[in-house]
Amino acid sequence: MRGRDGIDESESGGIEGPPSPLGSVLRAECTFARLVVGESNRRAYDCARRVVAASARSRITLYLYGGVGVGKTHLAIAVAHAVRARHGDDAVLVVSAARLAAAWAEGGASAAAADRALRGAGLLVVDDVQFLVGTDRARGALQRAVERLRALGGRLVLTCDLPPSETPELSFPTGDDGAAPFHVAEIAAPDAKLRREILLAKAASIGSALAGDVAAFIAEVAPASVRALEGALYRVLAFASTLRVPVSVPIAERALEAWWRTPLPPSFDAVLEVVSREFGVSRRQIRQSARRDRATVLARQVAIYLGRRQGGLTLVEVAAELGCRDHSVAAHAFASLKRRLDVDPELARQIARLERDLGGSRAARAATA
Repeated sequence: MRGRDGIDESESGGIEGPPSPLGSVLRAECTFARLVVGESNRRAYDCARRVVAASARSRITLYLYGGVGVGKTHLAIAVAHAVRARHGDDAVLVVSAARLAAAWAEGGASAAAADRALRGAGLLVVDDVQFLVGTDRARGALQRAVERLRALGGRLVLTCDLPPSETPELSFPTGDDGAAPFHVAEIAAPDAKLRREILLAKAASIGSALAGDVAAFIAEVAPASVRALEGALYRVLAFASTLRVPVSVPIAERALEAWWRTPLPPSFDAVLEVVSREFGVSRRQIRQSARRDRATVLARQVAIYLGRRQGGLTLVEVAAELGCRDHSVAAHAFASLKRRLDVDPELARQIARLERDLGGSRAARAATA
């Protein structure tokens, strides 16, 4: 099947690419053909198509950003699959920023292998570049590699949880000289219509029939990220299979009872918003693990605490939201704040007020769900 720009989508996936020296693979399921497009990701999708259609020496860059689980990695890897299929280009490297940072931090053979892999890339996809914020050595090494790549005419795709305006340390080329196209595209959380279409497409891809009313119910009650939607779908299918009954809305209600009977927790963005307002620290500063001033450290600890307590996130998920390479950082911050609340009544009152604010937001979201 050919897309509107001539990409043969039937050839742009289905087989995982070989691992790179940095351990990444082109996951078979992450293709254009398996991507459901709606208003929340249409611009990102169009920009990704432009990268594929561009010449091999275009120096084009695409910066994709959005929250956790909205499909940034899927779209970036789809570009890699399609470039390999369209151009027969084996010089495609997909790697996580965290893996790169670890290789450069280790030094020696690991750092040398990372450098060699980057030098050989015609298309470089770097996932989760927020992991490089605050890591000067890794950030500088990647920027030098990007400069070499662009000097040779290569293409670059970056994914990040934050917009470029909130990551000025990642001063990648922006195409301001007019010679190298630079596209920035946000992928937002899918709306209700797109969530329903994603569920129907996912069910079809695994050979399960899903009625429209069941998809609509799951789309309404499940958290609004692609990852969470898929988890909800699998839960419903497993529940029906265990009972040996067809999938229906009543069965979905029972499988997802904890979600639809409980008010939706505040998003981590909502947590960051109230913490930023309370402590006078920007959301960008809270996300910057390298900042160690007292106000920022306290705001970050409070955000981690509330993300766990009010947002219902695991510490691993909170760490991912903040771009921490290791969830132990979040665990340490959570424990530190709990100890401080026992001896600091003023801070305890502040936290209680924030929890009330977030509880009100939670009730409002539940009323409109």
